[in-house]
Amino acid sequence: MPVQRQGIVNAARTNDTPGSIVRVVSAQAQTSWVNPSENTVYSIKKDATLPEIIFEFRTDQSGPYQWTWSIKWDAKASGLRERSRNGKVLKTFSKNGTFSSAEKIWNVDFGEETIGGELTVKVKIGNVEIERRVSIIGQNPDLEDITTFINGEEGLSGFDKLLEQETAAKHFINFDSQPITSFDQGYGITQMTNPVPTYTQVWSWKENILGGATLYRQKRQEAENYLSAHGRSYTEDQLQHETFSRWNGGSYYVWDQVQLQWVRRNNILCDTHTGNIGWDMNNPENTNRTEGELHERDNENYPSGTAGQNDEHPWRYTGICYADHILDE
Repeated sequence: MPVQRQGIVNAARTNDTPGSIVRVVSAQAQTSWVNPSENTVYSIKKDATLPEIIFEFRTDQSGPYQWTWSIKWDAKASGLRERSRNGKVLKTFSKNGTFSSAEKIWNVDFGEETIGGELTVKVKIGNVEIERRVSIIGQNPDLEDITTFINGEEGLSGFDKLLEQETAAKHFINFDSQPITSFDQGYGITQMTNPVPTYTQVWSWKENILGGATLYRQKRQEAENYLSAHGRSYTEDQLQHETFSRWNGGSYYVWDQVQLQWVRRNNILCDTHTGNIGWDMNNPENTNRTEGELHERDNENYPSGTAGQNDEHPWRYTGICYADHILDE
């Protein structure tokens, strides 16, 4: 089956009448795209809704017409760097659909999902199939819009501070207008990792926040249950530290039976040059060393992630240092 991107195909021949020409126009000649242009780039709105994207073609042939669409995005690690992404594809997000219509126009609708990437649309018209490709990118919301959205949800006290720490309250890298992606497949403004976010949670900052908010409320409830066990009391500041620590991994406080109060776990020394890296000072390799000495020993291994942790470099990611960095700096 011929696939036609754009253009008109026709042919001419003479007939048996001297001095006359009969133009023979093929079926393809009457079929072509009107909109959009090939490789047009569309941008998701700041309120996390799709822009208006209209596919339209012309043809003399009657319908119905068979429409097929597919969109995909290959996620590569970006971190917060404003530069080209390198390395392998971490995950491919995709969605597709098909429908029959007598209309020669389709206003793009992904079932109320806000997603981006490379969109390919095909239409089968008789024995002819035409195809068009466009791109959908994103744009970051304003900080006040993020704050307003968070304030409209219950149980998210302090969540704005967490977003500032995770991604500087950004959802897309400005360099390519695609979602922020970490090496460990954390996506978007909340760096959703587990559970694995959906396609729309990756591209919609609102859905990303709602997904992250579910986990945040869970961690906050776990923190409340832990701190209030056996009728023990705690402050709002202690609840915040415990919640943030659990968000990044592990409990922040232990109960001191002598002072009868919650105290920070004292075996963790933080590298204050980072956001969540520290050392277990009960480890003999770390005992009696200063933060500066430990930093000098291990910091060149930080970029390797967990692969850079070994017996000679026993540093670790810790929720305690994460909470300290956000709340006590």
